[in-house]
Amino acid sequence: MAGLAQRGEKNLGPRTGSAQRRRATPLSLVIARYFAYVIVALAFVWVVAFTAFSMTMNAGLVYPANYGPSHDDEVAAAVREAGRVDDGLVPAAYRYVWLDDGSLIATDGDEHGVVAAIDAVEELGGEGSLAATDEVRSIGRDGTTYSVFALEDGSVCVLTSTYMPQYVTRGLRDALPNPQDLMLVAGCALSVGAVALVARRAARVISRKMAPLTEAAERIAREELDFAVEGSNVREVDDVLSAMERMRASLAESLEARWRSERAAREQVASLAHDLKTPLTVVRANADLLSEEAAELGAAGEGLAESARAVAEGAAQLDGYVGLLVEASHGEAGEVRRLRTGARDLAARLADSAGRLAAARDVSLAVERDVTEGAVLLADVAAVERAVSNLVGNACDHAAGRVTLALREEGGALVVAVGDDGPGFSPAALEHARERLWRGDVSRGGARGHYGLGLAIADEVARAHGGSLELSNAPAGGAVATLRLPLA
Repeated sequence: MAGLAQRGEKNLGPRTGSAQRRRATPLSLVIARYFAYVIVALAFVWVVAFTAFSMTMNAGLVYPANYGPSHDDEVAAAVREAGRVDDGLVPAAYRYVWLDDGSLIATDGDEHGVVAAIDAVEELGGEGSLAATDEVRSIGRDGTTYSVFALEDGSVCVLTSTYMPQYVTRGLRDALPNPQDLMLVAGCALSVGAVALVARRAARVISRKMAPLTEAAERIAREELDFAVEGSNVREVDDVLSAMERMRASLAESLEARWRSERAAREQVASLAHDLKTPLTVVRANADLLSEEAAELGAAGEGLAESARAVAEGAAQLDGYVGLLVEASHGEAGEVRRLRTGARDLAARLADSAGRLAAARDVSLAVERDVTEGAVLLADVAAVERAVSNLVGNACDHAAGRVTLALREEGGALVVAVGDDGPGFSPAALEHARERLWRGDVSRGGARGHYGLGLAIADEVARAHGGSLELSNAPAGGAVATLRLPLA
């Protein structure tokens, strides 16, 4: 069980007060606000686009849309006066076609434009009819105006124009879309960009407002219950956060109650096991006394001595089982209370504990520590210390005289490696030694006083912390047990 909240005054959740709730913003208003931003941004973009377009027109860089149909008389007069048709006389608002007796003299248009111009001349009566008058005749077709007039020499000029703004210079006219289309394309592109910027901003703001919800869900999923759910300023999100806070508190209370119940049951078992030690001590003492008295009787007391030895051995075996019962009463190591703990402080504590244990067993202990100051992990310190003590005790029992303890950071985890210079693990032990009550390894697990719990409990502690216990044999000989605990 990870980090239950220390409950003195109960946390009622985020923004549960009526005044705080009134200050919270409805989600609909948040969404409406960004819709308004989109509308304002689009309005700004198109105002800028139309303003820029108007400025180019006022600056004389662009002809207005009606320039062609409204100025054809002026252009015709200039062309007649010059007696020729060329780019210098015809404004860029027009495409021109100069014909003489059906033959093309000059044009700044394409073949399709020439064919359309000839059709317009024929529709207006032909070159002969046009040569007989000084007027400019016009015809509209498919959005295009054809203004046709005759020069002094009888040739005919056709001015083609559309009701669209156009650049003053032919270079821009031929290289770019007409100004109106360009304005629309630019406006659409800027509109898409503005909407994208508003959407990105909205996504970041909404994600930030939802962050407390995501964080609370992740911490509850990890069973980190010793925290208060933070609030946001969005009413609907706060409602969900309040529900999550109530769920967190309820779950914490439930887990706390279960933990207390299980702890009480374990304490009762441990107390019972402790109480059994007193009568067992009496039995062993009386067995020893009977053995001494039988020895004084000589041959007549051989049967009594044999019975006394059997009683003593049975009492010793029962005493071992009582120790097993005490150890097993600690329960599954998965029931841990994980709190934020400095990895360096924990490493120092484990090293001190291992040193005392090795000294009591009269075994040499070599310790290596390489843990940075800021490293943190979520750990039940007592459970981890018990697991490492089991590993060190197991190593001391089977070492020839030397045990090593290495504590280091590696791959985002605190690694505790315990090695000895004993016979090492058998193939069966490497596979089964982490199982509770497994004592199949004669070289290690089957020794007197071992009941197959030490490695199993260490493995359970590792898994309860999201880590692992790995068993191996060192290349130079001896066993190595490696406990990995992930850092926060």
